[in-house]
This record gives sequence, structure tokens and C-alpha cells, in this order.
Amino acid sequence: MPKPSRKGISASKRLRQSLKRRQRNRSIKSKTRTLVGKAITFIGADVAGAEAHVREAISGLDRAAQKGVIHPNAAARSKARLLKRFNLAQASAVAAAATSKPARAAAAAEPAAEAPAPRRRRSLVSRAPKAEEGAAKKAPSRTTKSAPKATKAAPETKTPRPRTKKTT
Repeated sequence: MPKPSRKGISASKRLRQSLKRRQRNRSIKSKTRTLVGKAITFIGADVAGAEAHVREAISGLDRAAQKGVIHPNAAARSKARLLKRFNLAQASAVAAAATSKPARAAAAAEPAAEAPAPRRRRSLVSRAPKAEEGAAKKAPSRTTKSAPKATKAAPETKTPRPRTKKTT
């Protein structure tokens, strides 16, 4: 614990308070992040069992916002994103179940096909030749020298224009 400053005991008290609050806020934030993470993993794995975890995560976010650990708008944004993900997973599960009923009988008769390989991202190396081509188009090379352009002779003296009064 640092010594109290010249400004008095209140600075050291503020320090103690901020350390306590920081510790409390960290535990609440950590718990909230854990709940949201669990909900997301359950949404990806088992949509039917994810509802309880999503409710728990939303409750944790509301609690953290109420205690002032996170901003209420941040809690609302996290809840919206979580529910959007949950609803999308639920809708796709329902759609998959509806389309897979006739396909199940066909799938049982046919052997399972391999899953397609994930698409590879293009690397920057493959883009490099395009950039060089563009540079070549912008700056054409000159193979023959052209004659210098004739310049117009500048007038030797410039005469000032006479001033006139504006009439309105």
C-alpha cells in the first residue's frame, strides 16, 4: 500500500476503493464472458439445448449492466448479437430438419460423400503481378525521343489596364 499523499488520506482511500472495485468488476466481467462463450458454443453444437445457456448469458449481461460493470448499450448490443446467432441457428436447424426427412432415406442407401475442402484465401503474393501490370499501364515507356515542343515567346512588358469606376 503506498503512502498517503500530501493531499490527504482521501487519495489513499480512493486507491483502496478503486482496487476493490476493479477486482469485483473483473470477476463479474469474466463470469459474463464465460456465460456468453458457453452460449455460443452450445448454439454451434446443440441448438435445442442452447436456449437455457442463452437465457443465462442474457441474464448475466443484464446483471453486469445493472451493476455498472459494462455500459447498458454494450450489454444490449451483446444480447442482440447473441439472440441473432441463436435465432439463425434455430431457423437453419428447422429448415435442415424439414428438408432432410426425404433425404434421410436416400442417404441411408448411398454411402456418405466426403465434405468439400474449405476454400483457401488468396495470398498477397498472387495479387502482386496485378499491381505491377497496373503500374506498367500508368507509366508507358518511351522508345523514341520526340522533338522538344516549341514554346511561345513571353511578352516583354506588361501594360497595366486602366481602372474604371463601376456604375450600378
